[in-house]
Amino acid sequence: MKTGFKKLDEVIDMQDGNLIILGGTASVGKTNLALNIINNIAINEKKSVLFFSLECSKETIKNKIISIAGMIQAPNILDISKKIEAKDVASSKLQETIKKIEEAPIYIDDTPGISSKEICKKSMKIEKDISCIIIDYLQLMSYDKNKNLSRDLETKEILKDLKELAQTLNIPILLISYISHAKIYRRENHVPTLEDLTLNNMGYEKYVDIILLLHREECFDEFTQKKNVADIIIAKSKNDMKTNVELAWLPKYLKFCDI
Repeated sequence: MKTGFKKLDEVIDMQDGNLIILGGTASVGKTNLALNIINNIAINEKKSVLFFSLECSKETIKNKIISIAGMIQAPNILDISKKIEAKDVASSKLQETIKKIEEAPIYIDDTPGISSKEICKKSMKIEKDISCIIIDYLQLMSYDKNKNLSRDLETKEILKDLKELAQTLNIPILLISYISHAKIYRRENHVPTLEDLTLNNMGYEKYVDIILLLHREECFDEFTQKKNVADIIIAKSKNDMKTNVELAWLPKYLKFCDI
């Protein structure tokens, strides 16, 4: 499995059975990066992707993918039914993009507060040949709604469930995880680290194969010279390669691109 970003694919290996975490602070672009990967996998490569969205509605997710896939400005696309003028809706570019996405093998589940147990059951029932599962995001998930566990233990069980699911289906699973802004702001260096994920005491090493941390310096420093640049920090990988990959960020289109 490839993410569709050349430099990133050169340094990580999204092998079947791998559990991958994508971490970052609020508004840094975690969901948009995941949707760019979906665009690259499902639309460009025609491979099936199952996306669990615990935060955004199915309609919002589809509209964002339209913006990414069609290079259509996000403010004009995020609410098609209400905000776009008739002439824009009729535009061939928009219609072609919508058709392309409707025909793409993208399966979206927007059940709020879904548990890892429910994700496993739904994933196992899907008859389509799913090549990748993406989940947005860890902090909104539960383990088992019938069990009253501490959050630390619950998180550990979630990771265990998802790792077993990845191995059972023999596909990679990408799990988005939130990092608190407060931790980053207290430091002079705003770059996120592995410790910021607060997984260290949860025994995650047994279950998580790759950890990617998304960072955009302009989220912390409006005068930075790294405008519209995103850093993907490889904080953990199977080959122990720890490096950074830079991507261009095009906010109008919610799009990440190779530099």
